[in-house]
Amino acid sequence: MPEPAKQDASKPLTVDERVALDKFEFDEEPFITVDTDICRTCDTKPCLYVCPSKVYRLDKDELVYNTEGCIELGACAIVCKHIGKDAIHWNYPRGSYGVEFRFG
Repeated sequence: MPEPAKQDASKPLTVDERVALDKFEFDEEPFITVDTDICRTCDTKPCLYVCPSKVYRLDKDELVYNTEGCIELGACAIVCKHIGKDAIHWNYPRGSYGVEFRFG
């Protein structure tokens, strides 16, 4: 059998390519909570711009979020507190849950 083609190590991976390599163990207990009533009053919505995993998005002018795929950066809570309206509350997931980085 021929060996699978190896990826060119000199070519940098995009964020999407790196995230695709990671393993996620989803926890039913939320580690991110968002007060969407407060989000409605936020003009800047900085969480939409800092999350490389695109956990946050707008749907018909409403902020929606899905924590599956979160890489636990925590920038969303920081910018929400300092630039937004402090609607995002973030903690690390429980032990054995969350992201397991597999590359770099």
